[in-house]
Amino acid sequence: MLYITRKEHFSSSHILRNLNISETENKDLFGKCNNFHGHNYYLEVTIKGTPDAKSGYVMDLKIMNRIIMEEVIDLVDHKFLNELPMFKDIIPTTENIAIVFWNILKTKLKGDNYCLHSIKLFETEKNSVLYEGD
Repeated sequence: MLYITRKEHFSSSHILRNLNISETENKDLFGKCNNFHGHNYYLEVTIKGTPDAKSGYVMDLKIMNRIIMEEVIDLVDHKFLNELPMFKDIIPTTENIAIVFWNILKTKLKGDNYCLHSIKLFETEKNSVLYEGD
């Protein structure tokens, strides 16, 4: 089994706020992240599979890049995440962002010899989330 990873970057802003609790509870729960702020995220998308007999690729990285850009990056880069349809009724924590991206990409990055293995999302140099599906 081979693992192929594509790394991309995007910048987005958000507010961590649960609309079902009070303003005081939100401030206690999310601290300074309860205010409008942004991050320079790095996204690592990893697929796993076996090389195609004809090409030798698990997946052509140009195609993988195009899918990630069109399905995720172009939709979130320089955007306010709380207002995007993909985050409707979802608190855009790094954990939830990774799950949303997984759900978008799991059917797009699936072929006869490969499938999505993991999403790793870096919110900062020190904080990241790894999601490998359900």
